Amino acid sequence: MEQKHNNEARPVERYREDDQEWMRFALRSAGLGTWDMDPINRCIVYDDRCRELYGFPEGDVMSYESLLTYAHPEDKPMVATAMERALANENGGRYDFEFRVTAADNRLRWLRCIGQAYFNEAGVAYRFAGTIQDVSRQSKSREKKVMLFSLVESSSDFIAAADYEGRIFYMNSSGRKLLGIPQDLDITLLGEVDLYNPDYHDFIAKEVLPQLRTGHKWTGTVYLRHYDSKEIIPFHADFSIIKDPRNNSFIGHGAALRDLRPELEAKKEQQKLLALLENSRDFVSLSDEAGNVSYVNAAGQKLLGLDSLMDARRHNSEYLMPGEIDRLKNEINVELFNRGQWSGEIQYRHFKTGEAIPVFGTTMLVYDPLTGVSQGRASIARDLREEKALRQRMIDNEQELERLVELRTDELKKANIDLNIVNQNLEQFAYVASHDLQEPLRKINMFSALMQDKYANELNETGVRNLGIIRNAATRMTTLIQDLLAFSRVSRQDHLFERIDLVQVMEQVLTDLEVLIQQKNATINYDSLCCIKGIPLHMTQLFQNLLSNALKFSKADVAPVIRITSRMMEPEEVGANPQLQNGTTYCEIKVQDNGIGFDPTYARKIFVIFQRLHGRGEYEGSGIGLALCQKIVTAHHGVIYAESEEKQGAAFTVILPAYT
Repeated sequence: MEQKHNNEARPVERYREDDQEWMRFALRSAGLGTWDMDPINRCIVYDDRCRELYGFPEGDVMSYESLLTYAHPEDKPMVATAMERALANENGGRYDFEFRVTAADNRLRWLRCIGQAYFNEAGVAYRFAGTIQDVSRQSKSREKKVMLFSLVESSSDFIAAADYEGRIFYMNSSGRKLLGIPQDLDITLLGEVDLYNPDYHDFIAKEVLPQLRTGHKWTGTVYLRHYDSKEIIPFHADFSIIKDPRNNSFIGHGAALRDLRPELEAKKEQQKLLALLENSRDFVSLSDEAGNVSYVNAAGQKLLGLDSLMDARRHNSEYLMPGEIDRLKNEINVELFNRGQWSGEIQYRHFKTGEAIPVFGTTMLVYDPLTGVSQGRASIARDLREEKALRQRMIDNEQELERLVELRTDELKKANIDLNIVNQNLEQFAYVASHDLQEPLRKINMFSALMQDKYANELNETGVRNLGIIRNAATRMTTLIQDLLAFSRVSRQDHLFERIDLVQVMEQVLTDLEVLIQQKNATINYDSLCCIKGIPLHMTQLFQNLLSNALKFSKADVAPVIRITSRMMEPEEVGANPQLQNGTTYCEIKVQDNGIGFDPTYARKIFVIFQRLHGRGEYEGSGIGLALCQKIVTAHHGVIYAESEEKQGAAFTVILPAYT
């Protein structure tokens, strides 16, 4: 019986041994190593595969602390933390971690360690066992995928992928941004209507996808719809197929798209620029770096007598007069390639007539803004013939002007000589008027007064009246001669100008007119008046005449009220008056009365010598007073004018340079 029992036990042991052998075979086939740790004694038992992967020394037992020294320095803290968590019964004692080790051959390996901790009733780990596997290849593959994905995600181009049916399952950040699709939106939830126009979707389905399914690429322009604005955006697209690497079957397609709007906008700008060049009145040309001309605008062709653009395609040296070709080589090209630009005057030649055409030209190198590579030369030139002709005319005109100025100067010198003669004659007239003319008048006055005193009783009424007429006429003649003398003596004598306080002038005038003011029961008001530059005697004459005029033309039943005011004028006011000189400070003086006034149409006439608005019987005077006022003001570089309405009084405004 015992023999039989032993025979029955051997197959069971054999099967157990076979199972263990199959287990070892499976582990070797999977490249797995096994390890078993005693957490209490902190030691680990490992197999040959573990030793090979870690680079352990000979033997099969190692302490936990020694094991950690084989982990990569950067990964060691994370390895220790993961193991401590498993031994602390976190996640059910499960351990699954990838880390790096450096083997004895200095090769860096990625290992995946999977283990399970076992705990007694007290919750203390008494065993921690598991497997280890070399996952370096998978890690590298994963790194490449991450790098590839990062590259696609960071690309400025729109990149997307779709399945066999054309349903998009991936779109990079640039694509989402261009189409306004939120980054957190599941792209697979978008329908065809969200991306395509209905008409254009048919084109994709009938033209693009069938070509891709035959294994060919497709390149062209596609139009997609913006997610929010619904704008239709043109893209240049390169579609390619995606195959299953296991059986080379078609499983989908990918596309790289480039937004065409900037290019289309650039083309529009280029068209505008081309139109600008074509419509420019200046010569414009384009050529390569060697100077071979490829383009000349219409104005340039006309300027140089070229029949067509084809006729313009020649070396730029042919555009110059023979004497300028050395300048092209030794000056223009040297400066162009050193500084990138040349500007200056040069002579082009007319291809039909051979005429030399002076131009001011600028030539520059044109660079690609993206690559920085030179694309050739651009030149622009302005025809100087008209400008030079105009300059010559200006020179001729300047010479003629100088001749006329010289001639006019001679005429002025002669006129000054004649004026001096006239002034001398005027002085002689003044002497005659003051002595020879006034002497007979004084005798007429004297003898007529004597006759009136002695023979008044012997004359009849007519004789007395006639004698009175003689005396009045002689008196008026004397006044007229004195006023004329005063008028003729007023002239510009700037060297006699001095500071004049108008308050002192007013006080002198009021003293001279005291009797008349009392007779008229007049009121004269004035406050502080400004100081001006002038001749004191003339200022006294000016304001005495203005006040006498106001008193003379007062209303019969109203006591005269005269007010004199002054103020400094603002620079803006001076600039607005063409009769005043900018930069000079002026004082404005107003003399206002409540007299009979006058019709405003006579505002200018009253300043003309001998002009009277009333008959001599109504108001006495010679008609020279206001004319004398204007002459005095003009001689002092000033302005005088009057404003009035009939029966509303008058206001005389005098503007004179202030003393500063």
